[in-house]
Amino acid sequence: MKLRTWLCLALCLCLTASLAGCGGDDTAVFVQSVSTLVGMGSIAPGDRFAGMVVSENVTEIKKDSEKTIKEVLVKEGDDVEEGQELFSYDTDQLQLTLDKQRLELEQLNATIENYNQQIKELEKERDRVGASEKLQYTVQIQTTQVDLKEAELNVKSKETEVKQSETILENATVVSPVKGRVQSINESGTDNYGNPAAYITIQQAGSYRIKGTLGELQRGGIMEGTRIKITSRTDDTVTWTGTVTLVDYENPVQGSDMDRYYGMSTDEMSSSSKYPFYVELDSTDGLILGQHVYLEVLTEGEGEQPDFSLSSAFFCFEEDGSAYVWAEKKGKLEKRSVTLGAYDEMLDTYGVLDGLTAEDYIAFPDEQVCRVGAPTTHEMPEEEVPVMDEGVEMPMEDAFAEGAEVPVEGMADGAADMPLGAMPEDGMEMPAEDAPAQTGEAATEGGVE
Repeated sequence: MKLRTWLCLALCLCLTASLAGCGGDDTAVFVQSVSTLVGMGSIAPGDRFAGMVVSENVTEIKKDSEKTIKEVLVKEGDDVEEGQELFSYDTDQLQLTLDKQRLELEQLNATIENYNQQIKELEKERDRVGASEKLQYTVQIQTTQVDLKEAELNVKSKETEVKQSETILENATVVSPVKGRVQSINESGTDNYGNPAAYITIQQAGSYRIKGTLGELQRGGIMEGTRIKITSRTDDTVTWTGTVTLVDYENPVQGSDMDRYYGMSTDEMSSSSKYPFYVELDSTDGLILGQHVYLEVLTEGEGEQPDFSLSSAFFCFEEDGSAYVWAEKKGKLEKRSVTLGAYDEMLDTYGVLDGLTAEDYIAFPDEQVCRVGAPTTHEMPEEEVPVMDEGVEMPMEDAFAEGAEVPVEGMADGAADMPLGAMPEDGMEMPAEDAPAQTGEAATEGGVE
């Protein structure tokens, strides 16, 4: 009973001290930089990164797997016109195939002529014989007529083959169906998994958009709907504007020259995954397919574009739906109203339109420590481990753990050295108040009644 009483008292003292430390008026609340929380090391107002003009429409041209490519007339990066020759098949084999089909067609036509001649002769002979022999000639004529019909069907089929071969031979050179730029030439004709793939891919001219990439640290910095300013790399007075229509997190790409950021970027040589995004242009005047440009987030104009996105865990909401954060101001904590933009369900973030900047510091909204006027600190607090005061027994569940040390005051001689959980040896006396209560016949010899 004494042990349990002391344990309960110790736990109450520790809990009281802990709560006093958490909610005391002098407790400094840890605040973090917004720029660190949102990963704005490379995307900040005025920062630029690379982009390239690509085509929204891509035309794929496949080759006949049964034919041999004789000559490729274009290379990757070439601009092509509609109707321009791209590649040609080996016509020698095609010509041999056509000659063979024509010879087979001639043989079938000769067979038909032969059947027709046979039928005429059988009909003449039938007219000269008696009635008893006419039936035999009639059967022969009917059999020959069936062979004739079959030969006529074979002729029609072979004529179709000849026409197809003639068409292929005439079109042995494949031309481009669109105007654009050759994006790739796949010599194998298959993808990485062995499936049939386009032989030549052409980016169609006239349907331009801008392709950029985001690094891991920039995730959430650009979202669908973000307004983008595009600047010519050769003349910074020539600009375009557009809107992000897709951020493709499902298809990351490896770092390339186009993925490197400029200005304040520190991620230029990173080999981590990049995520492509695409900008739909308000106007394509003056742009050229494959042109390299600079991109930056456009924050001017109507003010509806989020400056950045922040995890929803840092926002608190009033009953009327308005949002606020616990922000630092001159070393003290304040309740600051913010204007939020769209919510990104996949990233669980809100765009911040007003009330907060990347240079601000905010606290996690813990109701036990966050209050107006509380002092702030930029030093992350160390995790506190409760320390037992001298003379205070440890909790009951820890006191009986194997190998744990227990207070020796009031224990019988030798008991302090006994391992926890072990029974006292013969001859060792246990104080009556510490002995387990026993009743009736369960009391052992020499025990306490």
